[in-house]
Amino acid sequence: MDSQFIQRSYKTARIIVVSVPFITLLLFTANCSKEERVEADPDELVEYTGFLKIPGVGFQTFGRFEDEDVNLAQMPFKSGSAYFRWMWLEIEPEEGAYNWEMIDTHLERARENNQTLEFRVMLEWPAEYEIGIPQWLVDKGVNLRLTNCEGHDYYSPDLEDLIIKEHHEQLISALGERYDGHPDLGSVDIGSVGMWGEWHMYCHPELMPSREERSAIIDLYYESFPNTPLVALVDDKEGIAYAAGKGRSAWRGDCWGNHLPEGEGWNHHANSYWPAHQLIPEAWKNGPVAMESCWTMKKWLSDGGDIIQIIDDAIAWHATLAHNKSDYIPGEYKTEVERLVMNLGFRLVLRKIIFDHKIPQESVLVVKLDWENLGIAPPYRDHRIAFRLRDGSGKIFGLYVSNQSIRGWLPGSTSVEVEYPLPYGLISDKYKLELGLVFHSATDRLVPIANEGKTDDGWYVVGAIQIE
Repeated sequence: MDSQFIQRSYKTARIIVVSVPFITLLLFTANCSKEERVEADPDELVEYTGFLKIPGVGFQTFGRFEDEDVNLAQMPFKSGSAYFRWMWLEIEPEEGAYNWEMIDTHLERARENNQTLEFRVMLEWPAEYEIGIPQWLVDKGVNLRLTNCEGHDYYSPDLEDLIIKEHHEQLISALGERYDGHPDLGSVDIGSVGMWGEWHMYCHPELMPSREERSAIIDLYYESFPNTPLVALVDDKEGIAYAAGKGRSAWRGDCWGNHLPEGEGWNHHANSYWPAHQLIPEAWKNGPVAMESCWTMKKWLSDGGDIIQIIDDAIAWHATLAHNKSDYIPGEYKTEVERLVMNLGFRLVLRKIIFDHKIPQESVLVVKLDWENLGIAPPYRDHRIAFRLRDGSGKIFGLYVSNQSIRGWLPGSTSVEVEYPLPYGLISDKYKLELGLVFHSATDRLVPIANEGKTDDGWYVVGAIQIE
């Protein structure tokens, strides 16, 4: 066996261990001369300038996956994220019996489409559900408030009811226990509260839970998903500030595109989203900013929306995710939407790589890398720099996932040095050095970079070394 690796649970997996004896590593660390230490041929580090499909980043599909989205198929870019929302009664139809099959199937479908799954839990949805919590919970005699919003009668659950609170905590904890850190789970909304889980009750704001209870729900999501990016809902400004202060969330706006010129009336951009950005201006460095279209882009067009300003705002807020409810994108808007997609989230290009051109067997290759993030946000997931070797016949050796994560790399330049212990038993020969960005607990979950030289399985040829 050329290499072996240990894959632990999503929460604990940290590194793939190659079969190189520890003493060997100490005794045979590379010590080549400066003449043998070379920079990769510039021709091997050519920037790729087209669209990248990065799992967990970019233009989302909504309530469906990429292979089901006929409108996205008309665009020149692909989707790295599929966004879904589920009612509590869908997730836990019987007490303690969770519908894992539904969520597992969605994660599998996301993987099939090279997307990640993002989701939100909802407890009330006027016009669609008279009661959004499970019937078994209703039967316990919990407090439901009969209310009406825009002509729709429905029951709003009281999140401060002790029985609802207890079972809601169990629900979110169970979801985190099963899915936190899953390589195909991109992020989770801090949902549950208010209409559609959007953290507002615009028809009856007095029905919102207390500030103390809302903070407790934010704490619950943070405790349940310690290894998953979180997104807070923008309509509760104190809530997004509290969540951002915990260090791993930014905000989601569910009415992106509702924009008017200054002085022409209340709108989400001027009166909600810019104030949110100004309230927590650094939050995008730690957690995703996500945009959902207000109605759809067809309505923006019919209303005379300023698409350039709408896109400029999303870029200024450092958005990682955006979607149009998987609806038709008007031809008049396509150029601007493409501009947005080229900027969303992170986009890493390898500018320089330096390593020893000749190296003894069973030693450690020290690799220096200069990167540039051309996007508007950092990576929020624990993707690691990995290396492997390929001989002249195409056989692969020594897959190794380093401890060097790309999480948190802000727009601009980043330089790192990574040690790659060569696999035991390599014969003296010339090998291609290949680089990959992999999710730490799933070596087949790769992130593309903006460089040419991509292999069929998503790695990149970054140079060659002679094993002596």
